[in-house]
Amino acid sequence: MLNRRDFICLSAAAASFAVESPFLHATNNDSAATIDFYFLEILNGFLRNARKTSDSFAVCDFPYGTLLKSCTTPSGKTYVSVARMMPALAAWVVANKQPNAFRVGKESFNLTDVLLAAFKNAFNPAHPDYWGEAPADKPTQRSVEAALVAWSLWQLGDDFLTKLTSSERANINKWLASCTQVPERENNHAWFTAINQAARLSLSKKWKEFSGSEEWMLADLKAMEALAKSAEDGWYSDSPVLSTYDYYNFWTFASHFLYWNRIIGKSYPEWSARFSRRLKLFLEKTPYFFAANGSHVLFGRSLIYRWSVLMPMVEAYAQGMWTQSPGMLRAIVRRNLEFHWNAGAFDKTNGKLRETFSEQGSTAIREPYIDNGHPYWAMQAFSLYSIPPQDAFWTSREEPLPVERGDYRVRLEVPKMMLVGTKTSGQVRLLEARNESRRPRYRDGYHRFAYSSHFPFNYIAREDRFTWDQALAFRNNQTGLCSGRSGIKSGTLTADGTELEWWAQLDDLRFDVVTRISVNGEFEKRTHVVTAPASALNKSIEILEGSSVLGLMNGETYERTVKPKLQILRSPRSKLLIASWNVDGFQQLEATEVFDQSIPPNVNLIYPRMVVNTLRQPLTAERTTLVSLHYASPRPLKTNELMRQAAHLVTV
Repeated sequence: MLNRRDFICLSAAAASFAVESPFLHATNNDSAATIDFYFLEILNGFLRNARKTSDSFAVCDFPYGTLLKSCTTPSGKTYVSVARMMPALAAWVVANKQPNAFRVGKESFNLTDVLLAAFKNAFNPAHPDYWGEAPADKPTQRSVEAALVAWSLWQLGDDFLTKLTSSERANINKWLASCTQVPERENNHAWFTAINQAARLSLSKKWKEFSGSEEWMLADLKAMEALAKSAEDGWYSDSPVLSTYDYYNFWTFASHFLYWNRIIGKSYPEWSARFSRRLKLFLEKTPYFFAANGSHVLFGRSLIYRWSVLMPMVEAYAQGMWTQSPGMLRAIVRRNLEFHWNAGAFDKTNGKLRETFSEQGSTAIREPYIDNGHPYWAMQAFSLYSIPPQDAFWTSREEPLPVERGDYRVRLEVPKMMLVGTKTSGQVRLLEARNESRRPRYRDGYHRFAYSSHFPFNYIAREDRFTWDQALAFRNNQTGLCSGRSGIKSGTLTADGTELEWWAQLDDLRFDVVTRISVNGEFEKRTHVVTAPASALNKSIEILEGSSVLGLMNGETYERTVKPKLQILRSPRSKLLIASWNVDGFQQLEATEVFDQSIPPNVNLIYPRMVVNTLRQPLTAERTTLVSLHYASPRPLKTNELMRQAAHLVTV
């Protein structure tokens, strides 16, 4: 339990991190106290805002938060925020963690009573804060949140259920059943109704008010099985037709199987065994996503779910499926929480998790489905409180992460990805050979050549413009229209990188490209062969290629070194450095701080400002070959050694 002094000390530590950089190495080694601090800070903010919203604890609107019709009750208040806090509250209560009573203003609330109020009021059709039944004719956000309601209720168990009346239990069952009317079986959403049905089936064994459909649940499982195109690596595509791989593999495909497994897996041993086998393959490589400072490689969508990446790891550990050391897992958990906290995840003034990744980062990261309650998906990671306090997870010494033990190239064969870790800097990069976004507006998170733990990418979510960091783009200088990768023909992993065949669509012009990327340490050598239509040669088309992003704070001036066919940019504050060489084919190499006057300056996920090295070449031929070399490191080589290694790689 944290006392007031612990809170003050940890709060001061968090503040000092925020002033500096989210990419500093985490240093606080009191894991349990640190984890409790973050949970209790978020919990206090939630209770304060829920109480301001209503005395029911069934709804919670966060200050200045986004309200979406799909995420609000018929009375116009947010229910998603409450649903997403429920699993964490349940885990805290079931573990008998202290404190269990919290002050909000002059009032004191017992956490069990808060949960009882939420379950009594949210599903009571006569209550003003009733969540409202899901529609019978279309998919609904309520189906997503219903899985968390069902999972939380199952965790709370019989002692909690006895505190509800028969009619209150019936109300909960009726509402949950309304959320299983429309099947969604072409993506991760099938897990939501599978858990809903599983919990009601399990509860029905003792409580007559509950009932579920085994037939529906098994159909959901079959749909999820179909998305596992291969048991290799344990990865699932979030589409039956596209190669769409992202962190939903962590925070739905893996995590929600584990919820289902804990609820009812013992009754379906064959299904449990099949999914468990894939899960264990998946978990083997998850530690390689985490950098020395606790950050994970940012890519894909829904990135404001933040430390949700921890969900399957801690739940797998609780179920005895984690095959690596408890000390390393706790190190990952603590450092990942610290990284996000230091990056500005929590708005202390307003007592809420931000809808953007940081206070001044890109607002485009708030995808159209994100409301003020959505960031609380991350709270499911606090199911770690189901791990007993005397367990080795809490008592063993923290152990080094894989990237601290040695360099690595880890291949993910099914999604065609390669994780590259560098021990000397602690950086982890993710190279992608075949990933596809489900919608064009999400392409920034899927269509770049590589993503980094220390150099967060730019995100604008526009279909007519593109930021070319870690990408090749085509721009019409007369209209400003700019496009990166629009589609992909093929993508493969090579011994030292990736090879892709892809195309970019710019109005009625299609450009076909073959790209090969070779990795050597923190260097990337890129070769592009571009085939353009003859009609494009007289339309002022320019080819642009970008380096990693060098993030900058407001008012910060970066250092720039320019030599023939070389440009080095360095942040004197963070010490991060990027360098680019024009090996062959490009006409110019320059620094870009603004991609387009129509694009706001805060395009980066985390930083309010940024700069990239840009290589430019006017399109003058139907076939163009371009070669570049890029380097990015949080702990860069000395200049002489950097130049020596680059000179060798340029000639290879």
